[in-house]
Amino acid sequence: MGYTSYLKPHPEVISDEGIEGIIDLANLKDALKTKIEARPEAFFKLTYPTTDITRVIEQIDLRFSSPKDEQGIFLFEGLKGSGKSHLLLLIYNLFKHREASAQWLKDNGLTCRIPDDPVVIVNKFTDDPSDAIWDIIFETLGKKPEKSHTQPKLPEFKKALGNRKILLIFDELEQGIKVIGDEALKAQNIAFLQMLSEFSNRSKQITIFTSIYTDQEEPGSTLKRVHPFIVQFDNTRDQNNIILHRLFENFREFDKNVVAPCIGSYVQLWQKHVPTLDMEEYKGRFFDTYPFSPALMTMILTRVPARGGFQNVRGALSFLGNMVRLTHNAHDIITPGDASLNDKANTIMLKDLDPSGDLISRARENMEDLKPRAPLSQNLAATVLLHTLTERESSRGASREDLILDLLSPSTDINAFEQTLMGFQKYASYFHHHEGRYYFDLEENAEAKVEFKSLAYSDDQAREKLYDILKSEIFKETASATVFTSVEQAQEILKQLDKSRSRYVLAGRRLTQEERHSLYFGMDNRNLILLLEPKDDKFQLATDKDLLKWAKRCLAARTLAESTAKSARRDDYERILRGDQGYIVDRIRKAGLVFVSWEQYGNTVSEDRVELELLPADCSKDKVLEKISQEYFDMLRIKEHLEGRFDQIREKVVKDIESEYRKTLGFPVPLYNLLPKALREMCKEGIIGIQHSSGNFCHTNPSLTETEFFYAQIKAPFEKQPTPDPCLKCGSWPCKCKPKGDPRPCQVCGLYPCQCEKPPEDLCPHCGNDPCTCPKPETVYLKIPPQLSIGNLRQEAASRLQPYDATVVTRAIYKIFFQQNKVGDLSVLPAGIRGNLSGQGDITAEISITKVGEFKKAEIEQQIEALPVLSGAEYSADMTVEVTTP
Repeated sequence: MGYTSYLKPHPEVISDEGIEGIIDLANLKDALKTKIEARPEAFFKLTYPTTDITRVIEQIDLRFSSPKDEQGIFLFEGLKGSGKSHLLLLIYNLFKHREASAQWLKDNGLTCRIPDDPVVIVNKFTDDPSDAIWDIIFETLGKKPEKSHTQPKLPEFKKALGNRKILLIFDELEQGIKVIGDEALKAQNIAFLQMLSEFSNRSKQITIFTSIYTDQEEPGSTLKRVHPFIVQFDNTRDQNNIILHRLFENFREFDKNVVAPCIGSYVQLWQKHVPTLDMEEYKGRFFDTYPFSPALMTMILTRVPARGGFQNVRGALSFLGNMVRLTHNAHDIITPGDASLNDKANTIMLKDLDPSGDLISRARENMEDLKPRAPLSQNLAATVLLHTLTERESSRGASREDLILDLLSPSTDINAFEQTLMGFQKYASYFHHHEGRYYFDLEENAEAKVEFKSLAYSDDQAREKLYDILKSEIFKETASATVFTSVEQAQEILKQLDKSRSRYVLAGRRLTQEERHSLYFGMDNRNLILLLEPKDDKFQLATDKDLLKWAKRCLAARTLAESTAKSARRDDYERILRGDQGYIVDRIRKAGLVFVSWEQYGNTVSEDRVELELLPADCSKDKVLEKISQEYFDMLRIKEHLEGRFDQIREKVVKDIESEYRKTLGFPVPLYNLLPKALREMCKEGIIGIQHSSGNFCHTNPSLTETEFFYAQIKAPFEKQPTPDPCLKCGSWPCKCKPKGDPRPCQVCGLYPCQCEKPPEDLCPHCGNDPCTCPKPETVYLKIPPQLSIGNLRQEAASRLQPYDATVVTRAIYKIFFQQNKVGDLSVLPAGIRGNLSGQGDITAEISITKVGEFKKAEIEQQIEALPVLSGAEYSADMTVEVTTP
């Protein structure tokens, strides 16, 4: 027969709402009387006369009936849920509701003589805080305290009190003191309480009842000095009876002898499998706790509070009440195995002991996994979890004997118990067995931990990891590369990259010709966009199940390695990370790469022609560029292409020719500055001529700097001219003399550069005058404020230098400031500013580059374009300019 054949649960216990175990003095103000605090008859019906309550009533009776001065302050000390508010409400009802309290006192054989019409002041300080406790009292007494810089004095209080008797019932007094921000005012309140407490021991006119958490803090440390009557709520048997009285209507009338056969059969069965069990002692305990097993009551009333959970009796009442709700239909008794992990209310309350809920989740996960294999999996998971959460260190978990007492019943086969225990030991990843104790733990073997953690990551996150590995670990370039996911995405990223340099699109699959055509449509310098696709036309980076699985495991292993404080565990996770990442790298490299080389980019897709050129197995950027520049677009091919277009390049500046090759798909890709080199070679071979203000060149390598050559013009070849005599001053031809200011013909020979065999000693070699009339240089300092891109800085510099004629920049300082917080992955940044660091982080970088010399405006623009490219950085420049004025 079930236990409800003998004990009748209160209706609220088995309702969906469950039992309400909280007493709140603030509910005394409930005008509709829906709360139990406002209904004294209902309150007394649910109040069990514990030892502490009996002692308090006896002391109150003694205080008001004895001619001696008895203790006038009652201090109720205990943690949340221990019964302090319940006892304060009992005292309130005792004085305010004489008829209801008289009946309850009579029913429980108690006597309490109290004065007529005392003034009862109740205050819960968390609901009604006050900077001055005396204001609460004086207001009730109909008086106002005199204005003063300190608390009211005793004579003033006595005057306000008159002949009346007053009861102070204070709940949450500690919180009321703590929230007073003014330290002086806080001290005055404590001093006032001390005055009242001392006066209460000398006069029966004032009696104080207050609750505190500890006497180690104020005001408890002050109030305990007057030797108060202290209640500490530490009687376990009382707690047991309170719970049973609150849960079952007929507990006090219940005849325990009727359940003796049931208790005897259980204890006899347990003793059979646990020979060391003391049957008589255990039976005695079982009679006290029925229908709860002694093990469950010990766990809930002793071990749980020791762990800081359940808020003592209040929390125990809610937890055990919920177990009654779950079991009242069929169970003979209630054990830890009945604390179902599938019940939401149970797991919420268990989070008092496992705030994160991780251990509860792991235990429930193992329970669900073991259901098909273990017949008692739900009961075993519940009881082992309770033992795990309520025990510490070496005693953590349950012994085999504990599990027998919690799981075995006359209707349970011992073989089912053994099968379940063996199944958890063998298959449950979070179930551990150590030195005879069974427990759940968050720790597991590193492989299983990573496998479990990887389930938390989505396929999209795994793809992002694969893309990152493809760029950083395989292609080894992040600043100028993107992985193709869509045409729109790829184009958007390409537009943000430096268009004057090579940009790379890494495709995780073979693209359709429509996608290739759309990718390049409308892009700037599109011949510098290198599209790389897998050599294996069946390869699918974004949908390969093995790659996604390895990527998720990499993410999990990285997260676990960064979050653990144990070096050994971190080493295990990093080993797994390296292994799985190695599998990804090998699989992608095995798929290989091909370079999509454009033969023709047509107006429509049908007019396009491309060739897929094989690339080295290494797949790194350096090897890819080396292969493309040496075998597909080497200098010979570029020369041949330039020769075939001689009519189109003649009369053009090298700068414009290179720009054309950068823009035009189907032309050779101009890598490694090969196009200027090819033009120099063609000039040397006499295929073309080069014209520049510094001279005309053919059949020779032009003796021009790279910047000068950039602005040279292509001409038809011409015969090699005899070299003139060198300049007498510098010994070179053309003359290398570099007069400052505007170049003007020599006044003596009329030529520039000067061709005088020997300039007159008294004349200026530049203007031919004595004294010299050459323009004098003037120094100007230009400061260009921060710009958001290199292009903006170049335009601003050109604009600022434009007004000055014959300008020479002698010193240029370029400054780059880059700051970015919460970078998703540091590896997307250039290695020059992050080293080998990767993963999430914050970064701030300041770069200052100084160039000293004599630079023209065009050279300054070239220098700016050659600065490091950092998306989101600010670029500024300080320049020292020499301006020659007539």
